[in-house]
Amino acid sequence: MLTGWRPVVSLGVCLAASGLLLSASYAPLEWDWLGWCALVPALVAAAPCGGLRRLLAGYLLGFVYCVTNLFWLNEIGFAAGVLLAIYCACFPAAWYALTAALAGALRASPAGEPPSALCRVPTGWRQSALILGSSLFWVGLEWLRSWLFTGFPWNDLGISQWQRPALLSLTCFTGVAGISALLMVSNLALAQVALTWWHGVRHGSPRRSGRVPAVTLGLALVLAMVAAMMAPTVPAPEASLRVLAVQGNIPQCRVWTEEQFDEAVAVYTGLTAQAVPVARPDLVVWPESAVPAPLGYGPFRRRVDALMAEIQTPLLLGALDSRALPDARWTGAEWEPPLQDFNAAILLAPDGSTVETYDKIHRVPFGEYVPFGRYLPWLVDWIGMGRDLTPGSEYTLFDLGPGLLAGANICFEDVFPEISRNFVRRGATLLLTLTNDAWYAESAGSRQHLVHAVFRAAENRRPLFRSGNNSDTCLILPDGRIEGLLYDPETGRRFIRGTRVYDIPISLTPPETLFTRLGNWFARACAAGAILLGLWLFRRHWRACARRREAILKPHLS
Repeated sequence: MLTGWRPVVSLGVCLAASGLLLSASYAPLEWDWLGWCALVPALVAAAPCGGLRRLLAGYLLGFVYCVTNLFWLNEIGFAAGVLLAIYCACFPAAWYALTAALAGALRASPAGEPPSALCRVPTGWRQSALILGSSLFWVGLEWLRSWLFTGFPWNDLGISQWQRPALLSLTCFTGVAGISALLMVSNLALAQVALTWWHGVRHGSPRRSGRVPAVTLGLALVLAMVAAMMAPTVPAPEASLRVLAVQGNIPQCRVWTEEQFDEAVAVYTGLTAQAVPVARPDLVVWPESAVPAPLGYGPFRRRVDALMAEIQTPLLLGALDSRALPDARWTGAEWEPPLQDFNAAILLAPDGSTVETYDKIHRVPFGEYVPFGRYLPWLVDWIGMGRDLTPGSEYTLFDLGPGLLAGANICFEDVFPEISRNFVRRGATLLLTLTNDAWYAESAGSRQHLVHAVFRAAENRRPLFRSGNNSDTCLILPDGRIEGLLYDPETGRRFIRGTRVYDIPISLTPPETLFTRLGNWFARACAAGAILLGLWLFRRHWRACARRREAILKPHLS
C-alpha cells in the first residue's frame, strides 16, 4: 500500500511520463521507437492497492496519453479532443488495473518490496505468463474500443509502426493487432528486465535473472519475422490506371455562404480543366465534400455538367447526395418519408451521367449524425453540426475498366479494417479513400489519419489511392509504401492547392491474404483469451473474499 505523498507523486510522474512517451510515438513527432518502451515507467512504478485506486492510476496514464494524442480534435470546437480523451482513457485504465491484478495473482511481489503494476515474479514461467496475459488484455481492449459505441479504432499501439516495412508485412496475417501485441511484449519484457536489474543493485547481486523475459521477447520477435517473410508477394501488375488528383485545399466551416460555394466550385473545376488536357487521365478524382453542396443542387450540377462536356473524362467525386429512399412515395407535395442525405462517392461518365454511387456506411458520430438525436434535440442544437446523414448499406464497387474494380472509403471509414476488407472480399483490385481533413486545419489530425490507410493497403495487399481536400493526397502501394505525396517541393508543405497525376499499377490477380479471408481474427482471439483470463482472476478474487469472510465469521460461529 502506498503511504505518504512521495510514493503517490512518484507514481503520478511515472504514469504521466508513459502517457506522454506513448503519445510521442504518433504524429506530429512520430518517434516510433518509443512504442517499444513507452509503458516501462508505468509498469515499474509501485502501484496502489485496491481495484478502484488502480483504475484511477491507470486512468491518469490513459488520459495524459489520449488528451495529447487527440488534441487536434479541438480544432472543431467544444473541446472535442478532451471529451473524447475522457472516454478513450477508460481502456488504458482497465488494462493497468487488470495487469496489476494479474501480477498479484501470480504473487509477483517479492517479500519486503512494494508491489508494482507489473513486478518481477519469482519463477520463469510466471514471468512469461504475466507478459502474455497483459498483452492479451491490451489487444483485447483495443478490439473492444474498435466497435463499442460504433467504434473508435484510432491510433492502436501498432499504428505507430507504420514506417516499418517488416512489421507491415505481418499485418496481412494478423492486422494491426499483431504489431500491438508485439509492442506490448516488448514493453513488459523490458520492464521486467529493468526490475530484475534494480533488484540486483539493491541487494548487491542479481539474485533473479532477467533471462526469461528477454527470451520471451526474442521468441516473439522471431515469430514476427518468420510471419513477415511468409507474407504473400503481389504479382507483377497487369494493368495501370492513370488518375488525376485534384486537391483544392478549401477551408471548412459549418455554415457556408454563396460566395464560399462559388469559390470552391471555381477552384475544383478550374484546376481540373487546366490539368486534364496535359495529363490525359483515365479518371479524375475529387475528395470528399470537395464542394459544400449536394450534387443535385442546380448551380453545382450545371457547373459539373459544363466541366464534363469540356474534359470528356470520368470523374469520381465525394459529395452530399439527397434522394428518396426506394420505398418512398410522392404525395403530390413532398416525399414521404422525406429525402435522405447521404455522404457519397459518385462516379460520373464522360457525358456527365451517374454511373454508380457508394453511400458511406460508417458515419462519424456527432459529425455526421448525433446518436439518439431524435430523443435529445438539445444535444443536436449544442453540437451544431447541422447534419443528420443516412448510412449506406451496400459495399458498391466502381468499374474503372477491364478487371479494375475499386472500393472507396469515405473519410473516417479507412480507420475501420473491416470496410476495406469487405471491398476486397467483393473483388476490389484497388482501394480508394476520399477524405476532407480540412476540418482540423494544419494539425496532426490529417497525418494520423493518413497512416491508417497504410495498414488497409498492407493488410489486403492492394494499392490504395488517397484523395484529400487539404493534404496527404498520395498513392500507397500494396506493401504499405507511400509514393507521390502531393506537396510543395520548395517549402515541403503538404497543405497546398494543386494537382498531380498518378499511374497506379494494378494486379488483376492479387493474392487473398489471411486477413482478407478471416478478418480481425487475431484481435478476436486475444479478446477471447483476455475474457478467460479475466474470469479466472474474478473467480480467484471471489474465492479469496469468501475465505476472508469465513475467517472473520468463524470465531463468532464456534
